[in-house]
Amino acid sequence: MILHIENVIDRGTLSVIRDKLAKAQFTSGLESAGWAAKQVKNNQQIRAPHPLIDLLHKRLEQHELVKVAARPANFVNVMINRYDQGQAYGTHMDDALMGDTRTDLSFTLGITPLSDYEGGELVIEDSSGERSWRLEQGDVLLYPTQFLHRVNPVSKGSRIAMVGWIESVLREPQQREMCLDLYTAMRQEFEQHGKTAQFDLLSKTYNNLLRRWAKR
Repeated sequence: MILHIENVIDRGTLSVIRDKLAKAQFTSGLESAGWAAKQVKNNQQIRAPHPLIDLLHKRLEQHELVKVAARPANFVNVMINRYDQGQAYGTHMDDALMGDTRTDLSFTLGITPLSDYEGGELVIEDSSGERSWRLEQGDVLLYPTQFLHRVNPVSKGSRIAMVGWIESVLREPQQREMCLDLYTAMRQEFEQHGKTAQFDLLSKTYNNLLRRWAKR
């Protein structure tokens, strides 16, 4: 399941963050690249700990849909990256383990307005072929870390985003998707009809599946 979540961070907050990032010190993205990724990675980054990362990270992990869709146990290697004109990150696979943390999900949070740059598409290769996204400021793309992916060259302006990885209490993508579907159906039933027998049945199934599958 690849999930595009809109307006996770409000634009006022992002405007302040962009002003501060304009004065921030970025370092080479090669510092966090593995031995193979160094061949195809060309960007700049700010790594945690950093107050701007802390602010965005806190907002992200408090977002209801992120919590329900990802079921995070841990976040790891959260950073802000920047691609200036001509920079890109070629096709690569993210590490399955970062330290002792398993990477089940990857995320990208757009910081730059789409009107401020061209190119820089995030391209993911799944079983249906290639799919690409250009995220508006404040939007998040949440996707399983199992896919090959790349960032196309930026042809104009600069593309800034926050990226990171999540270890989920639900290890399998199918488990996360089924629980999200059940949660969505449960909320819709409650909002439309209240606490009905149908709601109770959905709630029972949802919570018992979480209890069966969740690993802490």
